[in-house]
Amino acid sequence: MSYFLNCRECVDLLHDYVEGGLDVDDHKELDEHLSVCPPCLHFLKTYRSCSEIVQQLREQKVQIPMELQNRLKSFLKDRIGKADLA
Repeated sequence: MSYFLNCRECVDLLHDYVEGGLDVDDHKELDEHLSVCPPCLHFLKTYRSCSEIVQQLREQKVQIPMELQNRLKSFLKDRIGKADLA
């Protein structure tokens, strides 16, 4: 990338950044942005923490109560429907 990334672009790249899938230039640009943007750095730390927690839950094969599963599915369907309308 030949310009300074904005916050939205950084968020869009976080998955690949954390997984090591960015090319050298994009990785460098994101590192530069994170070094001067505390909110994005905080978001990255939160993203990593959430990813680690989800992985731990997968490994433990935690059973989510049926009521919570249904509420979560309903919530996600509602959110996805609203996103499609936007």
